[in-house]
Amino acid sequence: MERKINLHLFYMGVVTAIVGILITTVSYFNFFRKEVTENLAHECHLVAQCYDSGDPITELDRFTGEDFRITLIEKDGTVLFESSADPQEMPNHLDRPEIRAAIENGTGTDTRFSDTIGTEDHYYALRLNDGNILRVSIQTDSIFALFERSLVIILIIVLGIVIVSMLVSVKLTNNLIAPFRRIPELIGTNSPPEECGIYPEIIPFVEEIRNARNAQSEMRQEFTANVSHELKTPLTSISGYAELIESGMAQGADSVEFAGKIKKESDRMLVLIGDILRLSELDSTGGIPLDEDVDLKAVAEDCKERLSQQAESRGIRITVRGESASVKGSMTELCELVYNLVDNAIKYNRENGNIEIETADKMLTVTDTGIGIPQESIPRIFERFYRIDKSRSRAKGGTGLGLSIVKHIAEHHGAKIDVKSTVGVGTSISVRFQ
Repeated sequence: MERKINLHLFYMGVVTAIVGILITTVSYFNFFRKEVTENLAHECHLVAQCYDSGDPITELDRFTGEDFRITLIEKDGTVLFESSADPQEMPNHLDRPEIRAAIENGTGTDTRFSDTIGTEDHYYALRLNDGNILRVSIQTDSIFALFERSLVIILIIVLGIVIVSMLVSVKLTNNLIAPFRRIPELIGTNSPPEECGIYPEIIPFVEEIRNARNAQSEMRQEFTANVSHELKTPLTSISGYAELIESGMAQGADSVEFAGKIKKESDRMLVLIGDILRLSELDSTGGIPLDEDVDLKAVAEDCKERLSQQAESRGIRITVRGESASVKGSMTELCELVYNLVDNAIKYNRENGNIEIETADKMLTVTDTGIGIPQESIPRIFERFYRIDKSRSRAKGGTGLGLSIVKHIAEHHGAKIDVKSTVGVGTSISVRFQ
C-alpha cells in the first residue's frame, strides 16, 4: 500500500507540474499575441497620421528601418508600397483576410503560421481616408518554436519537478501512513485510540479489531478449558479403573469389566481427539477445492448404509427419499456433514424412532423423532462443546463437536442451515446450498 500511495502522489505531482507548465506557457503566449496585436494597432495608427501629413510614399519610407513591415494596398488589392520588398513583384492582396476585413469594417487583423520556418506573421490593416489600406505586420516565433528553443530549460525544470515530486511523495506517504503503522501496537494495548494520533475515521475499525481479538482470545481460552474438561473426565475414569486393577481389588470378572470400561473411555477420547483435530483442520485449511459434482441423495444412501448397524441396535429406521440433487463441493466434506447430522439424529432419537433424509434441488433435510431441542437452545447448538443436557449427552457418546463440524463445512460450501425442533416431538435440520 505504501508503494502505491507513493507512486500515486509522485505521478500526481509530476502530471500537475507539467500541466501547470503547459497552461502557463500557453497563457503567456496568448497574452504575448494580444500584446503584439495591440502594438501593431498603435504603430499602424501612428504611421497613418504621418501618411496623411505629406507625400504618402515619402512618409512611409521613413519607417522602412523599423522592426515591422509596412504595406500600402489599393482598394482593388494592388500593392502600392512594401517596406521590405519590391511592390511590383508582389501578388494582389485582395484575398488576404485582414485586407478584406479592413475594406468592410475599417480595420482587420490576422495571424498566419509558417510551418517551414516555425514563425507567426501578425497583421493589422487600417482603411485610410483615401480608401487605400495601410497594413503593418511583424514576425514572431510560434509557440512550437518557443518550446523548441526552450527545450533544454524545460527538460531541466521537468527533471527538477520529478526529483522534488519524488522527495515530497515519500515524505507525504510516510506522514499519511504513520497513524496506520501504530494500529498493531494500539490493538495490543488498552490505550484510548484518540490519544495515539490515529485518524478519527479508523478508530471504529481499531475498536472492531480489538473486540474481535478479545472475543477470539476468550473463545480460545474457553475452547482450551472445554477440551481439558472433556479429556479430564475419561482420563479420571481410566485412571480409577486402572488403579483398581493394579491394586488387585478387581479380579476375574470385575477385571474384565473394568478393562472394558477403560476401552470404552479410551474410544471416547479417541473420538473426541479426532473431532478436535478435524475442527482444527477445518479452521486452518479453508482452501479445499469445491469442484466435484456431488449427488446429495447418493451421499445420504451411503451414510444410511454406514450407520445402519448403529441405528438397528436401537430399533431406529432410516429412510432416504427425494430426487437426485447435485451440488458443487467436496465429496469428503459433504459425506462428513451428512454423517454427523444422521449420527446426531440416531444418538438423540427415541428407541424404535424414525429418521428421514430428504433431498431436493440443492437442499438436504434430516428429520428425526427424537427428544427435540428447546427453542432458547437452538441458536447455540452449533457452538463447540455446547450440550443441552451434558450428562445425557456424554452417556450417548456425544463429544459436543459434531454440529460444529457441520457448521464449518456448510460455511465452506456457502450453505445455510435451518433448524426446526419441538421438545418431545423431534428435530428437522435443513442445509440449503447455493
